[in-house]
This record gives sequence, structure tokens and C-alpha cells, in this order.
Amino acid sequence: MSVGTALEQLLRLIHRRAMKLAALPEDERDLHYDLIRLSCCAAAEHIGQSPDEAAITANDMVAFVRALVGIIEVGCGSDQGRSADQPPPARHFGSLENGTTRV
Repeated sequence: MSVGTALEQLLRLIHRRAMKLAALPEDERDLHYDLIRLSCCAAAEHIGQSPDEAAITANDMVAFVRALVGIIEVGCGSDQGRSADQPPPARHFGSLENGTTRV
């Protein structure tokens, strides 16, 4: 398996987990973050990181998942207040334009 393929699979897994976590009440998420931390730490040690390095890697991964959950929550909250017949705002990813109209 190529590094790129492995990374794509990992990011899909993280995204799915973050979506599930975002659906949970905040007070139920800590156990899941702890499980992510433990499994990531074990995986990092398995590939040769020292226990200290593995702990840092695991904490970074949990911070990333927490941030992703926050992004998902904000994205879900942006639909509130818009009527069902209004289309969602257009999203422009990677655009260099600032949203002003060019003439």
C-alpha cells in the first residue's frame, strides 16, 4: 500500500469518527477521545516511536480530531436560521478571490 493510499484511508477514518463524535453530547465524547489516544499511541509505538514520541503523536491526533469535531459543529450550525427553500451559500475552496465582484 502506498503512503498516499494509507493517508487517504486514515483521513476517511478520522472524518467518520469525527462525524460520529459531533453527533454525541459533549459530556459523552471524552471516553472516545481517550480511546483514540490509546489506539494511536499503541500504533505509534508499533511503528517504532518511543513511548514519549508516541504519546505526543497520540495527543496531537486527539487535538486534530477535536478540532475537526468543532469544524463539523460550526458547519452544522450554519444551516440554522435559513429557510428550507433557500439554497446553502456557495463555498469556494482554494479560490484566491476575496468574494468581490469583478467587472
